[in-house]
Amino acid sequence: MKKITLFLFALLSVQISAQNISGCITSMPDSISNIKVAYVRGKGLAVKQEIPVNNGCFNAAWEHPEQGIFIVYIDGGHTFDMVVSNGNLKIQGDYNALEKVQLSGPGIEEFNGFKGLLKSDPNEEQIRNYLLAIKDNGLREFLLPQILPLNPDTNVYWLRSHFWDYTNLRSKSTIINPFFEKNRKIYFEQVLGHDPDTVIKHLNTLLNSPMDDQVRKVLVSTATYHYETSNYMGEDKVFVWLAQTFYNSGFADWMDKDDLAKIKEKSDGLSTELIGNPARDFAFDTKDRGRIKLTDVQSPITILYFWDSTCGHCKKETPRLKKFYEEYKDKGVEVVAITLENEFTSWNKYIDENELTWINGYESDFERPNFLWYYYIPTTPKKLVLDKDKKIIAKNLDVETTLRTFIDDYLAGKVK
Repeated sequence: MKKITLFLFALLSVQISAQNISGCITSMPDSISNIKVAYVRGKGLAVKQEIPVNNGCFNAAWEHPEQGIFIVYIDGGHTFDMVVSNGNLKIQGDYNALEKVQLSGPGIEEFNGFKGLLKSDPNEEQIRNYLLAIKDNGLREFLLPQILPLNPDTNVYWLRSHFWDYTNLRSKSTIINPFFEKNRKIYFEQVLGHDPDTVIKHLNTLLNSPMDDQVRKVLVSTATYHYETSNYMGEDKVFVWLAQTFYNSGFADWMDKDDLAKIKEKSDGLSTELIGNPARDFAFDTKDRGRIKLTDVQSPITILYFWDSTCGHCKKETPRLKKFYEEYKDKGVEVVAITLENEFTSWNKYIDENELTWINGYESDFERPNFLWYYYIPTTPKKLVLDKDKKIIAKNLDVETTLRTFIDDYLAGKVK
């Protein structure tokens, strides 16, 4: 609640009508020909409408359906806030004393009352009660999303289904609301958790509920970026679901064909290697065992390692994986290291000089079916952890930390 308070104090608040904005600002320089009505977007402002000024006076219809707190921007040092609502807004002020600007219109009195409440250092219950009692719809819908729904035993499981209770997802005004931007971050990073099936369940319910189409697109876009770039193992399943549900179906009309093609390629590739899926079998050549298949490798745990002997990151990761392998090979861990190279001088030299004794694989003829047909490998190195049946049980774990812990827990029967 402190951050919200700071945000509101940062804005000198004004109200606009969704119909007409008029008034005069005295002492305004002749060089100023218009005032800009803007809203907060990220760390900056986005202009929604420019209103012509003549001798410091203006009179214009509000041209947009959005309502809420806006900022009147005259120039870099002269701004004040306003809220869009149903009715006419009148503004009277002096360019050199905008902190005393006079506003009249719907919701102004309630908003001034709220600012007065904040100056008294209220507790959360007082703020909540004031916001819930606001009668002006434009002001109410803008301010309410800053509070979270509560019940006597509020917990994250309940909140996942009620997080958006105070946000009007059917309104276009929601898109320009900075609380909506803040709440998306909280929702995806803190509320939904990291179990992909749980995330998909709640996202499916949310994104199929009644809402403005542009609001839905913002939520889809935010969720896609969040889960595409997630560092939590297994959350790529959410990205794949989003891509298949929205991007590969034509919903994402804001993206060009090239970007859509990239998302489809990535989601199609990742869909075959999600945790819980059987690893796709493939044949490959080996340094000393001829041509074999992945399923020929019999081991309680197999680490499928895609790498390149000339790759800088691989040169750091491979020695660490070797050290791990030497410690764990007698515990039932095998490594199948497949190079992406098609010329093998450097590969052979690296294997010999570093005494890599695991299964070293390569493809001698990329014209025939090979591992690149079945696995998405945009960069190297890449690791998949497989159980005895070659089902994927983990992926891309750090050798020194998470991989070691995971394997220890798995061998101890703590991971199912």
